[in-house]
Amino acid sequence: MSRAEPQRRFPWIPLLLLLAFVLLAVWIAIVSAPHFTRPRLESFIRSTGAWGPFILFGLMIAQILIAPIPGVFMPILAGALYGPVVGVLIAAGGTLVGSATAYFIGSRAGMPLLKRWIGAENVERAQRLMGGKRWIALVPLFLLPFTPADAICFVAGMIGILPLRFALAVLLGRVPKDGALALAGAGLIHLGDLIRHV
Repeated sequence: MSRAEPQRRFPWIPLLLLLAFVLLAVWIAIVSAPHFTRPRLESFIRSTGAWGPFILFGLMIAQILIAPIPGVFMPILAGALYGPVVGVLIAAGGTLVGSATAYFIGSRAGMPLLKRWIGAENVERAQRLMGGKRWIALVPLFLLPFTPADAICFVAGMIGILPLRFALAVLLGRVPKDGALALAGAGLIHLGDLIRHV
């Protein structure tokens, strides 16, 4: 006689903790967003002298991990302040490290919660879909401006896209976009209204 399987309980505590974290993050974003304007950041970075490139590199990473920092103008600022070579290196390096960190956080902190929340079978199905040839769908999402590229990095880690494929998608999508924005900031390419309104 087989024993009945224990009834699975809905993970209320992790869900409530996640909801509380999201609400806190949204509140912090709303309160601190006015302080993260381009003129303020530019003035701050200029005032740091030789430490400026390192601070901007750190801000490039932070803008991927922390919502209040606007991500679109950070590469533009890198190009405007440090030119087409150093600016592009800061933008590309910060994008790579920040994306990898978001992926790592998603894979370590998010995977167990995701499996408990939507079920291991659904996670495995998503892994099969995105783990095969469909991981390439990340590239246009990373290339297009104003897509939730930061969130995509976390989710890619959560659903278990292979690290090498994720890195390739970032190299083919995010890095060229941020490099182009840095070149625009340095005045080498023209992106029209996007630059004027950032």
